[in-house]
Amino acid sequence: MSEVHGILTGTTDYIGRGYTKSNSDFAIQGNLDYQHESGVYMGASASNVNFGDRYFADSAKVEFAPYFGFTHELTKNHDWRVDVQWTRYLYDGKIFGRDADYNEFYLFVHYRDLLTLRAGISDNFYNQNAITGDYEGTLRYPITDYLQISSSVGYSQVEKVLEYDYLYWNAGLTAYYKFISADLRYLQSFEATNSEVTSWQYDPEFLHATVVFSLSVGF
Repeated sequence: MSEVHGILTGTTDYIGRGYTKSNSDFAIQGNLDYQHESGVYMGASASNVNFGDRYFADSAKVEFAPYFGFTHELTKNHDWRVDVQWTRYLYDGKIFGRDADYNEFYLFVHYRDLLTLRAGISDNFYNQNAITGDYEGTLRYPITDYLQISSSVGYSQVEKVLEYDYLYWNAGLTAYYKFISADLRYLQSFEATNSEVTSWQYDPEFLHATVVFSLSVGF
């Protein structure tokens, strides 16, 4: 059986792996996803962005990310499954005066809905001629049918593009009611390496103690 799902989210900050992609401001995000019974899936997400470069006339204001993937059950009881995915990040303008569209390739390993391990590799991160990696683990636990706690820890290996690597983590509480969910989350990141001088002006500051609230409506 094939399925189509969509979700619209409003969030107080668009956080991407330890730094803000909306200049610590509100963001509206949408995602449309198609899943085939064979395991093939595809979709696209979109969000407004602000990289703090509005003084450039052609600065990007929208991020659009189409993706294509395949999921495979590793066990007959459906406890373990693996995903491989390609995502293309596209921007309607430039980031600090440079074209920044890029590909990223992901491997996900899931255990039920309790654990997700993710590894992501970009062959040309933000179109800056550098290979980067991102590695993340997420734990989830349902307190009730309507309430879930979750936490993620990740390491973003992007020193060659964004001057240093990031260690980041978050923890939060998500409430569900029918097709609506509300998420309150604490996030923080740290410089994991000494700064490496790059030729690009984009140098996102790591997250200090930050609380983000998100409200989503899905179908």
